[in-house]
Order: sequence, then structure tokens, then C-alpha cells
Amino acid sequence: MIKERLKIFRDKIEKENIKIEGFLVTNLKNLYYLSGFDGEGIALITKDENYLLTDSRYTEQAQKESPDFKIITEEPNHKNARIEALDKIIKKKKIKKIAFESNTLSYTDYLKYFHSFKSIEFLPTNNLIEQIRMIKDKEEITIIKKAAQITTETLKEVFEMIKPGIRELDIATELSYTMRKKGAQKEAFDFIIVSGERSSLVHGKPSERKIIENELIIIDMGANYQNYNSDITRTIILGKENEKQKEIFSIVLEAQEKALEFLKPGIKCKEVDFIARNIIEKKGYGKYFGHSLGHGVGLDIHELPRVSFNDETILLPGMVITIEPGIYLPETGGVRIEDSVLITEEGYEILTWFPKILNL
Repeated sequence: MIKERLKIFRDKIEKENIKIEGFLVTNLKNLYYLSGFDGEGIALITKDENYLLTDSRYTEQAQKESPDFKIITEEPNHKNARIEALDKIIKKKKIKKIAFESNTLSYTDYLKYFHSFKSIEFLPTNNLIEQIRMIKDKEEITIIKKAAQITTETLKEVFEMIKPGIRELDIATELSYTMRKKGAQKEAFDFIIVSGERSSLVHGKPSERKIIENELIIIDMGANYQNYNSDITRTIILGKENEKQKEIFSIVLEAQEKALEFLKPGIKCKEVDFIARNIIEKKGYGKYFGHSLGHGVGLDIHELPRVSFNDETILLPGMVITIEPGIYLPETGGVRIEDSVLITEEGYEILTWFPKILNL
């Protein structure tokens, strides 16, 4: 798969007519994607060779994980070891122009490269590799499906122990522990677990607040498995819902279902966003749905495409996105329902299969 990804990467550079002799990869997720190396370092990719620069802590690991790259171990105890290693490659390959990831390279590091290689022209690029990463290959899809399975099974198991009196933090702890028992490396992100009036906090952190009957509870969680992520949100109530809670839950559920029914290759992300947003707006809650409908999921929990009102990206088979409409009423509470979804040749496949039922 690494050889194929490198080919796609080089083809994209050629297709977009980017005239360079080298591409500097500094984003660690992109480095992993193109090399298989899960450590710290950078890569310099030329037209015919791939170089991975790291320090002695990772040399053995890099050699095992990245057979398609020449591993360069930076000299220990040298203040400018990385610059020195790059300089040798640049001179050897007679490089005059290097592209870099402008959205992830820090200004400090840019100045360091710029002043160290004054004869080199540095060309900024934006999300070049991230655009390639939007389409998952078979290996990635298999791993993401496993992450979604761990997530869903964990949520099912932990839901059964939720009862009045436990804290939001207790739920978060159980989710993390159970998830790891099932094979997850770590959390995909900091879990969002909010209840009662706090459930209107879109990105609220779990607190010591205790769960109370008849209140909304939002649980937004995901597993990271072999570096890939999954994402799911469910909203529940312990006890009996009131009319307002029932109303906003039914609206959010309808918005998600209609957006899912609309999903298929060839449509634009903004069109999907419109389907869900239009339903919520017509019910009078448009101003209480302030975020985009969804986002890409993969090596990053939030990556391209952005399923938002202004995203012109056309959905294609192999993309993994979330569909997560919500309504958040200050001082009252909120509802969000989210699934991770794979775009297929025929339409879509929901990867997070947990039921969407308000009453637990």
C-alpha cells in the first residue's frame, strides 16, 4: 500500500504541475501515511528516492516500518543535525526547489530552513497529502471498521452500567477502560460527556456532575485503533422525557436520517449539509445548530472533507465521514446524533451501528 500511496502522491504533484525536485513532509500523520513510520522525524521525497530523517531513538523502528525509504540517522549532539542531514541530500540530488506543508510547518521551522538553504526556493502547498488521504484504501477501511466496531461495542457495554448518581467522569473512565480492553490504542479524542443543562455545551468536557433521571445525556466518543479513528454520538435519557426533549430529539433524528438517505457518490458535501440543516431550520431551531454537519475521519479525527454548508468537495467511494446534526438549547439541554459512515459505490455504509433510542 505504501508504494501505491507514493505513486498517487507523485502523480498528484505532476498533475497539478508543481515544478519541484523535492517535497518536505513534516506533518507526522502524513509521514505515517506515506512511509508507515510511526515515530518522530521528517521525510524528503524526490522524483526517484524517498528519505526519512530521524534520530537514533527511532532508527531501528524506521528501518522496520519504512523499507521503501532510505533512513538517515541525524548526528547525535549536533545542534543543527537535521539541517546537516538535509543539506547532504540536497547537494547529492542537486535540488533547487522544495515544496513544504504550509498548513503544518511552524513559522520558526520555516525560517530555519529558509535561512539555512538560501539557494533553495521553498514552495508552500496546502493540504496536498490530506486531499489524497480523503479516499481510503482497502487496508485503511478495514482498520477504520475495526475502530468503529470497538467503539460501538464499548458504548453498548458501558450504556448498561449508566444509572442515576454516577458522574460524567465515571462514564468517561469506563468508556476508556472498556475500549482499551477491546484493543483500542487510545481515545480518538477527549470524550464529550455532558448531562442536564450542560448537554447544550457542544464540546463540553466530562465533569463531576452526577447523572439525574429525566435529563438529556450526550455521549460523544471514539476509539483509535492502529492509528485510525472512529466517532459516534448518542443522546439518551434515564427515565421519562418531556415534550421539549422528545421534540428536539425527533427533529435531530429526522435530520440525520434524511441526510443519510441522500448520501451517495457524486454529490457535494454542502448538499448533504443543506438537507439536514434545512429540516432543523424549518422546525424553528436553525440558530441552535451552529456547527457543520460532519467531517472526514481517518488518521485525524477531524480531516478532509468538511461536510459543511460551503464545502464543494464531491463525495467519492472510499471516503469516511460523520453525519452529526444537533440542537443545543442554552439552560435547557442539547441533542446530537452522530455516526461514522463509509461512502460506497452504491451509496453508504454506517460503521457505528448502535441504536438511536432516547430512553435507555
